[in-house]
Amino acid sequence: NVLYQATESFLFVDGDPTTYIERRDLDGIFYTIDLGTQVPVERFVFFPPEGVSPESDEPFRPNYILKSYSLTAAKAETGIMQEELERGFVWRGDGPCCPLAIPLGYEERNADAVTEIAFPTQYLRFFRLIAIPDGFTLYGDPIVTRSAFAEMEIYGRGFAPQATYESQVIDLGREVNFGQVRLAVSKWRKDGEQLLPSDGPTRAQVEIRTGRDDSPTAYFGFDDLGAHIEVTKKQWDRLIPLETRGATIAVGFRGPVAEDLENWSFWSLPLEDSGQHPRLPWGRYFQLRVQLATDGLWEFARLDSLQIEIAPLLADRVVGEIVLAAEPHPQGGQVRVPTGTKTPFTYDLGVEFASADRVGCDAVRISAPAEATFRYLEMGDPLSAVEPDSLLREESGFVLFLPRPLQPSGDQRLRIGLEAVLYGEAGEFGGEVFNRHEPSLLQRVEGGDVSAELGSNQLLVVASATSKDGVLGDIEAGSGAFTPQGDGVNDLLSIQYTLFRVRESSQVQVGLYALDGRPVWQAPPSVQGAGRHAVQWDGRDAAGQLVRPGVYLARVEVETDQGRAVRLQPVAVIY
Repeated sequence: NVLYQATESFLFVDGDPTTYIERRDLDGIFYTIDLGTQVPVERFVFFPPEGVSPESDEPFRPNYILKSYSLTAAKAETGIMQEELERGFVWRGDGPCCPLAIPLGYEERNADAVTEIAFPTQYLRFFRLIAIPDGFTLYGDPIVTRSAFAEMEIYGRGFAPQATYESQVIDLGREVNFGQVRLAVSKWRKDGEQLLPSDGPTRAQVEIRTGRDDSPTAYFGFDDLGAHIEVTKKQWDRLIPLETRGATIAVGFRGPVAEDLENWSFWSLPLEDSGQHPRLPWGRYFQLRVQLATDGLWEFARLDSLQIEIAPLLADRVVGEIVLAAEPHPQGGQVRVPTGTKTPFTYDLGVEFASADRVGCDAVRISAPAEATFRYLEMGDPLSAVEPDSLLREESGFVLFLPRPLQPSGDQRLRIGLEAVLYGEAGEFGGEVFNRHEPSLLQRVEGGDVSAELGSNQLLVVASATSKDGVLGDIEAGSGAFTPQGDGVNDLLSIQYTLFRVRESSQVQVGLYALDGRPVWQAPPSVQGAGRHAVQWDGRDAAGQLVRPGVYLARVEVETDQGRAVRLQPVAVIY
């Protein structure tokens, strides 16, 4: 029951059959191989070296053949593997120590100089070869009398379930906005030596991040006071390495290495369809990550082409800030909002131009944390009321088409009045500007100081201490009686409810019950976040039959890390 790692362990996986490890008189030993990721495998091979042992002066073959063994495997770091990796492990089970979850082979009378263990092709990552004791000490304890391994080899066929390509940082030579991403993906199946088009279970997705300097990694050293100070990669390489500095915090020693979130964006959401917009901030640099996945051993996806739309900046800087309409200068600059209540806000937006060749913009998109309503628009210096050319309402906000553009020779500031609701702990009022004739070339609004008239300098709002308690608001289930009689009038009942301050998505179950508690109908369970939600009921039970007239209970149940919340609302059904 030995857990250890020694540098000589690598001798049996170095691809050189002349190097080996030799063991004698051990009370129990096993070897674990981690392939780093799941791959399709079908055969495990091990063998002792050729020649004579310099220790015993006996031939390795057949004297050092592993006579009794067990081979097991695992797909992931779960069970025994996870215990060992996290905190060490003591084996208390029956039989030889520490098998993994998937049995692949077991032998008590092995005599093969080259031992081959074949099994059905499958995705595996971890392999564990356990040497079963084949002798006893003078005190009667079981031991492995002798063993030697020149190589342990794993063979497989097929395509790995996932492959990832990450590009180097790409320098575009100038600052640009990023638009739509167009990609072409084909799917294939390997049949013998042929590659055939396929509709198999394969996927391809692209992620992008953008930056304003040439490295997404930030390197730190220490100043005279022991505080972190950012340095270049070249400077960091010259500092004393982490492994030699111990607990020392002083000038000349390496500090931490972290993601540079000040100059680089997060990775975009995965893009799977051509024409999607990653909605990234502007930058001069970008990086690509392509992930290809398959659920079939012989199926794979191929990324045939990739195009990223870029364009010059509309403005050198687009800045926005938001406040409560009734509190333009919030205490500490933090905008605190009661949850679940429609609240008036003031949103200021300003553009900055370093040169006259920027084209500016004539449309603004506001993306609120939840539903939002436009109230008014002001432009100019000083600000004065104007009417937008047009207004496009969206699920969580709206788009304003301006009566005149924001440009170097014209207006450079505007104010938007809006009403919105906050359901979560916090939310951002994101913004984008663009030109109506090129709607895919967006430039994001950054939080900052637009004017002295507003005092938040940011686009983030947070829930106030006086916000609603609990996570589930009251249920609304139609107005008046529900009449699902197929005449096209009032044939669907909308069961509406609100989730408040749910940080993680939570499991929600909506159903209809008889007054005696019998379940009548259940909507499929779903995972939902903070916000307003609705489920439609057509007046039919689980068997698809119209329910009898009467009073029923609409029930909404949400399961969160804080417990379970349930709300009920009576529903009258008549015909």
